[in-house]
Amino acid sequence: MRTLHLLRHAEAQWQSPGPDGDRVRPLSSRGVQQARGVGAFLRDAGVDLILASSATRARQTAEALGLGLPVIARDEIYNAGAQQILLQLRSVPEGCNCVVVVGHAPGIPALAHLLADESSVPAARAVIAYRYPPATLATLGVHGSWAKLRTARLAGARIAP
Repeated sequence: MRTLHLLRHAEAQWQSPGPDGDRVRPLSSRGVQQARGVGAFLRDAGVDLILASSATRARQTAEALGLGLPVIARDEIYNAGAQQILLQLRSVPEGCNCVVVVGHAPGIPALAHLLADESSVPAARAVIAYRYPPATLATLGVHGSWAKLRTARLAGARIAP
């Protein structure tokens, strides 16, 4: 079984001025701490690949996880919907068994809900049912290949303190 972690970026600073203001917003100091906490949680998870939105706050979140892996930043994940993120996941190399995707709301929460099948843990569903604040992590068990990903088992969900 493969593992997919869907992480909403950690808390960012308020809007930056200029036409690219949203894209270049950095993490707040609280956001850096949130990301480090998620990284500590994931330290022994065997993560093979980190995909992140190209937005500054998503890249900084991925880097602050401290997992010692390169971060692959993709414009296609920036403010993407669930289906667009799913397309990115379907191109993950089959040799990867544990992937973290760092993105934005509403795409990341929507994808967690879209993928969660009937075998999902009710308590995990309850955690993300009505909210998915910054630095929330959903963990899904994926059966089969990335290329054919359609559903998964929502095994856990963690909201950062």
